[in-house]
Amino acid sequence: MRTDLAELVRDRVDEMTVPPADLALVERDGRRIRRRRRGAAAAGAALVVVATAALWTGTDDDRGSDRGIEPIGPMDFSKGLRAYADPSYEIHLGDRTFPADRLANLDTDAAATPYGVVFYDHGMPRLLAETGEVTALEPTAARGRFVPTAQADSTRPWVAYGATIDGAPTLVVHDVESGDAVGTLEVDDDTVIDAIDGGVVFLRTAGGTRAWWPDEDVTLDVAGPRTRVADVRNGVLLYDGPRPDGPAASDLRLVPGAIDAQLTYDGGHVLSWSSTLASTDGSAPIVLDQKATFYAVDTDGSILAAAPAKGGGSTVYDCAIPSGACEEIGSLTGRGGDPMFIGVDM
Repeated sequence: MRTDLAELVRDRVDEMTVPPADLALVERDGRRIRRRRRGAAAAGAALVVVATAALWTGTDDDRGSDRGIEPIGPMDFSKGLRAYADPSYEIHLGDRTFPADRLANLDTDAAATPYGVVFYDHGMPRLLAETGEVTALEPTAARGRFVPTAQADSTRPWVAYGATIDGAPTLVVHDVESGDAVGTLEVDDDTVIDAIDGGVVFLRTAGGTRAWWPDEDVTLDVAGPRTRVADVRNGVLLYDGPRPDGPAASDLRLVPGAIDAQLTYDGGHVLSWSSTLASTDGSAPIVLDQKATFYAVDTDGSILAAAPAKGGGSTVYDCAIPSGACEEIGSLTGRGGDPMFIGVDM
């Protein structure tokens, strides 16, 4: 009898189709693991708390609705969002500091905008505003695993993110100032949002990169599958790999660069693991007063920099562009590993 049962189980298992790997999930997990190169043992216990606490104070039944979300109070974004974190321990937003277990979803998949942070909670996009209130951007969205990194447009109050709507992975461009949806596009679940600039979204799949005009519902090819778009700002496209040759690339200024680099908002300089920002147009480089280890472009166009501090941890600076003058704005203990800037993989 036991032999027959074992044979039956083997037959059923052999007939099953192995589902495809969730490459997007692997990529996101890889980014998070990379940020825990230091202090992994200390961070381990905190990760358990983060996984269960997040932004919620209610029960599991409350997750997925606006019930149970505790407002965190007003913040000051007048000098940029200044969103940085000691992973698993504390998060800084504007002029406030919070325990990480209250804001656990604010990570590299979120997007920092002048209007607040767009982030995912159980696959559902939400906005943490300057008032401290959290609102659902897509009230009809369901929980899901389609959570491509959200991206914010520096020229208009638009943000691009993913949502599971009517059971399908969908890209959404949302005007966070007016609260209106600009456009939606049903996509494959391996779609990645690489950038949004001037109202144009640059999205990538295994087949290559396309540009999507959400207000016109038009898409055009940008580049093939071997090309990666690092950033797009002010009509400048920063790319890694073969030069983009699709019709949507013809009106852009194409600049080769590292895949994890960023452009300044005017597209004139490249921020890439250095206090010296190389020019994209032959002008002089920008040199920050403070050398650092980690960098990000803030929502007001300035540069955030985290430098190792004496005795451990990091000191965080906000550096003006184009002068390069840096102001100390805070510090991190380093208990959670490398400093993290919200929405940035550098």
